[in-house]
Amino acid sequence: MSLTLALMLLGGTDFGLDPAWKPVADPLAPARAGKIQCLDPDPAARTCRGMAWFDLRGDGIVVVRQIIIFNNLPTHAAEARFRVKREGAALCGTLSDAEMASHRIVHSRAPYAPARDDRILILFREEMLATLWNRKLCSYHYERAGDDLQQEVGTVDGMFAGELMSLYSWIDPKAGWRLKAPPQG
Repeated sequence: MSLTLALMLLGGTDFGLDPAWKPVADPLAPARAGKIQCLDPDPAARTCRGMAWFDLRGDGIVVVRQIIIFNNLPTHAAEARFRVKREGAALCGTLSDAEMASHRIVHSRAPYAPARDDRILILFREEMLATLWNRKLCSYHYERAGDDLQQEVGTVDGMFAGELMSLYSWIDPKAGWRLKAPPQG
């Protein structure tokens, strides 16, 4: 971990967020209540760019299943499963060989059947290997009073990773939300 990041974390860093954003005391409380994460939600359309399910194990390990959609027609999404554990204010994990091998591209409205386009999967895995494999990932969670949206800020090997920032909300899995890619532009 870099000295700068260590000092920021010890000092309760805000990662440059607006002061209205405060650390979430228990980022997994909604998961324990049966909710799932909706990444980049559009409440009016009831859509999410991604969804994440959390399986909280008794040993402190949390197994995360996350689906992020790339495009709508045809529908292509990345599905990943990985483990994290609470470390202070963060949820952290290191992507293992087995977790990397389980990443897949899914398509259509079928129950997430594997895509037949091996080229997409190869490119996806190459990018994941280059940036995240065998590296420690941590996420820090923030909320604003009176706002359903929360902010996730990520680090890779202790370094701030702006590409791992996202807004999310917790939703009822039976409330009719669906995956939808943001407009291309």
